[in-house]
Amino acid sequence: IGKVDFYQVAIIGDPQQYPGSFENTIEHVNTLDDVHFILLVGDLAETGIKAEFEWMCKAMSKSDIPMIPVIGNHDAISFGQDIWLDVFGPFDFAFTYQNSRFVAYNDNQYEFGVPPDRDWLHKEAQPLEGEADFDHIIGVSHVPPWDDNEGFDESLHASGYELTVHGHESSFDFWERDDVGLPHYITTQNRDPGFGMITISPDLDLQVDNCTRECTQTTPRVVATPIPDPQ
Repeated sequence: IGKVDFYQVAIIGDPQQYPGSFENTIEHVNTLDDVHFILLVGDLAETGIKAEFEWMCKAMSKSDIPMIPVIGNHDAISFGQDIWLDVFGPFDFAFTYQNSRFVAYNDNQYEFGVPPDRDWLHKEAQPLEGEADFDHIIGVSHVPPWDDNEGFDESLHASGYELTVHGHESSFDFWERDDVGLPHYITTQNRDPGFGMITISPDLDLQVDNCTRECTQTTPRVVATPIPDPQ
């Protein structure tokens, strides 16, 4: 697809144990003309067994829109890590779309025993030599930043990240540390009737919204530099 001025990215989180609800959300997002892809921010499985991933892959096949999954903590237990690598690919990856950089990273510390790789996160946020700067840099992971990962927000902000998006929690949330100014958006669990939405357009740097399955948008937030007050 060529360069466009306006597009949206849906954010679906934590569909484990509820493949029917997940299919309903996918069917609705299929009707939204401006959604170019879906970020599935982890916990496809509950216990990491093969059958759970099969249920979710069957539901994912209903999507008419590209769907990009990020590993969650429940995906990494039992046989989940091996299944994930075989079916979905690396735990950490990055891609560029419409000159915006999306960096997906594994921050499931209890299951993997290590915090996110800050050097890798910095490297993936930098354009290749001779290329223009990215319009936006967005971090994507299952768990919002851990309180004990000291200096992590500062590291992301210094590397140019404007926003991070996550799942893991049971409800919508949006927060940032006043001393850093890097906003973190959390979508709700999919068994609730909701998903998140990022809107990218010329006159808004980034807008994130909470949506019901009917996409009634609530608590709109505009993310820019410097960060304005929520609208």
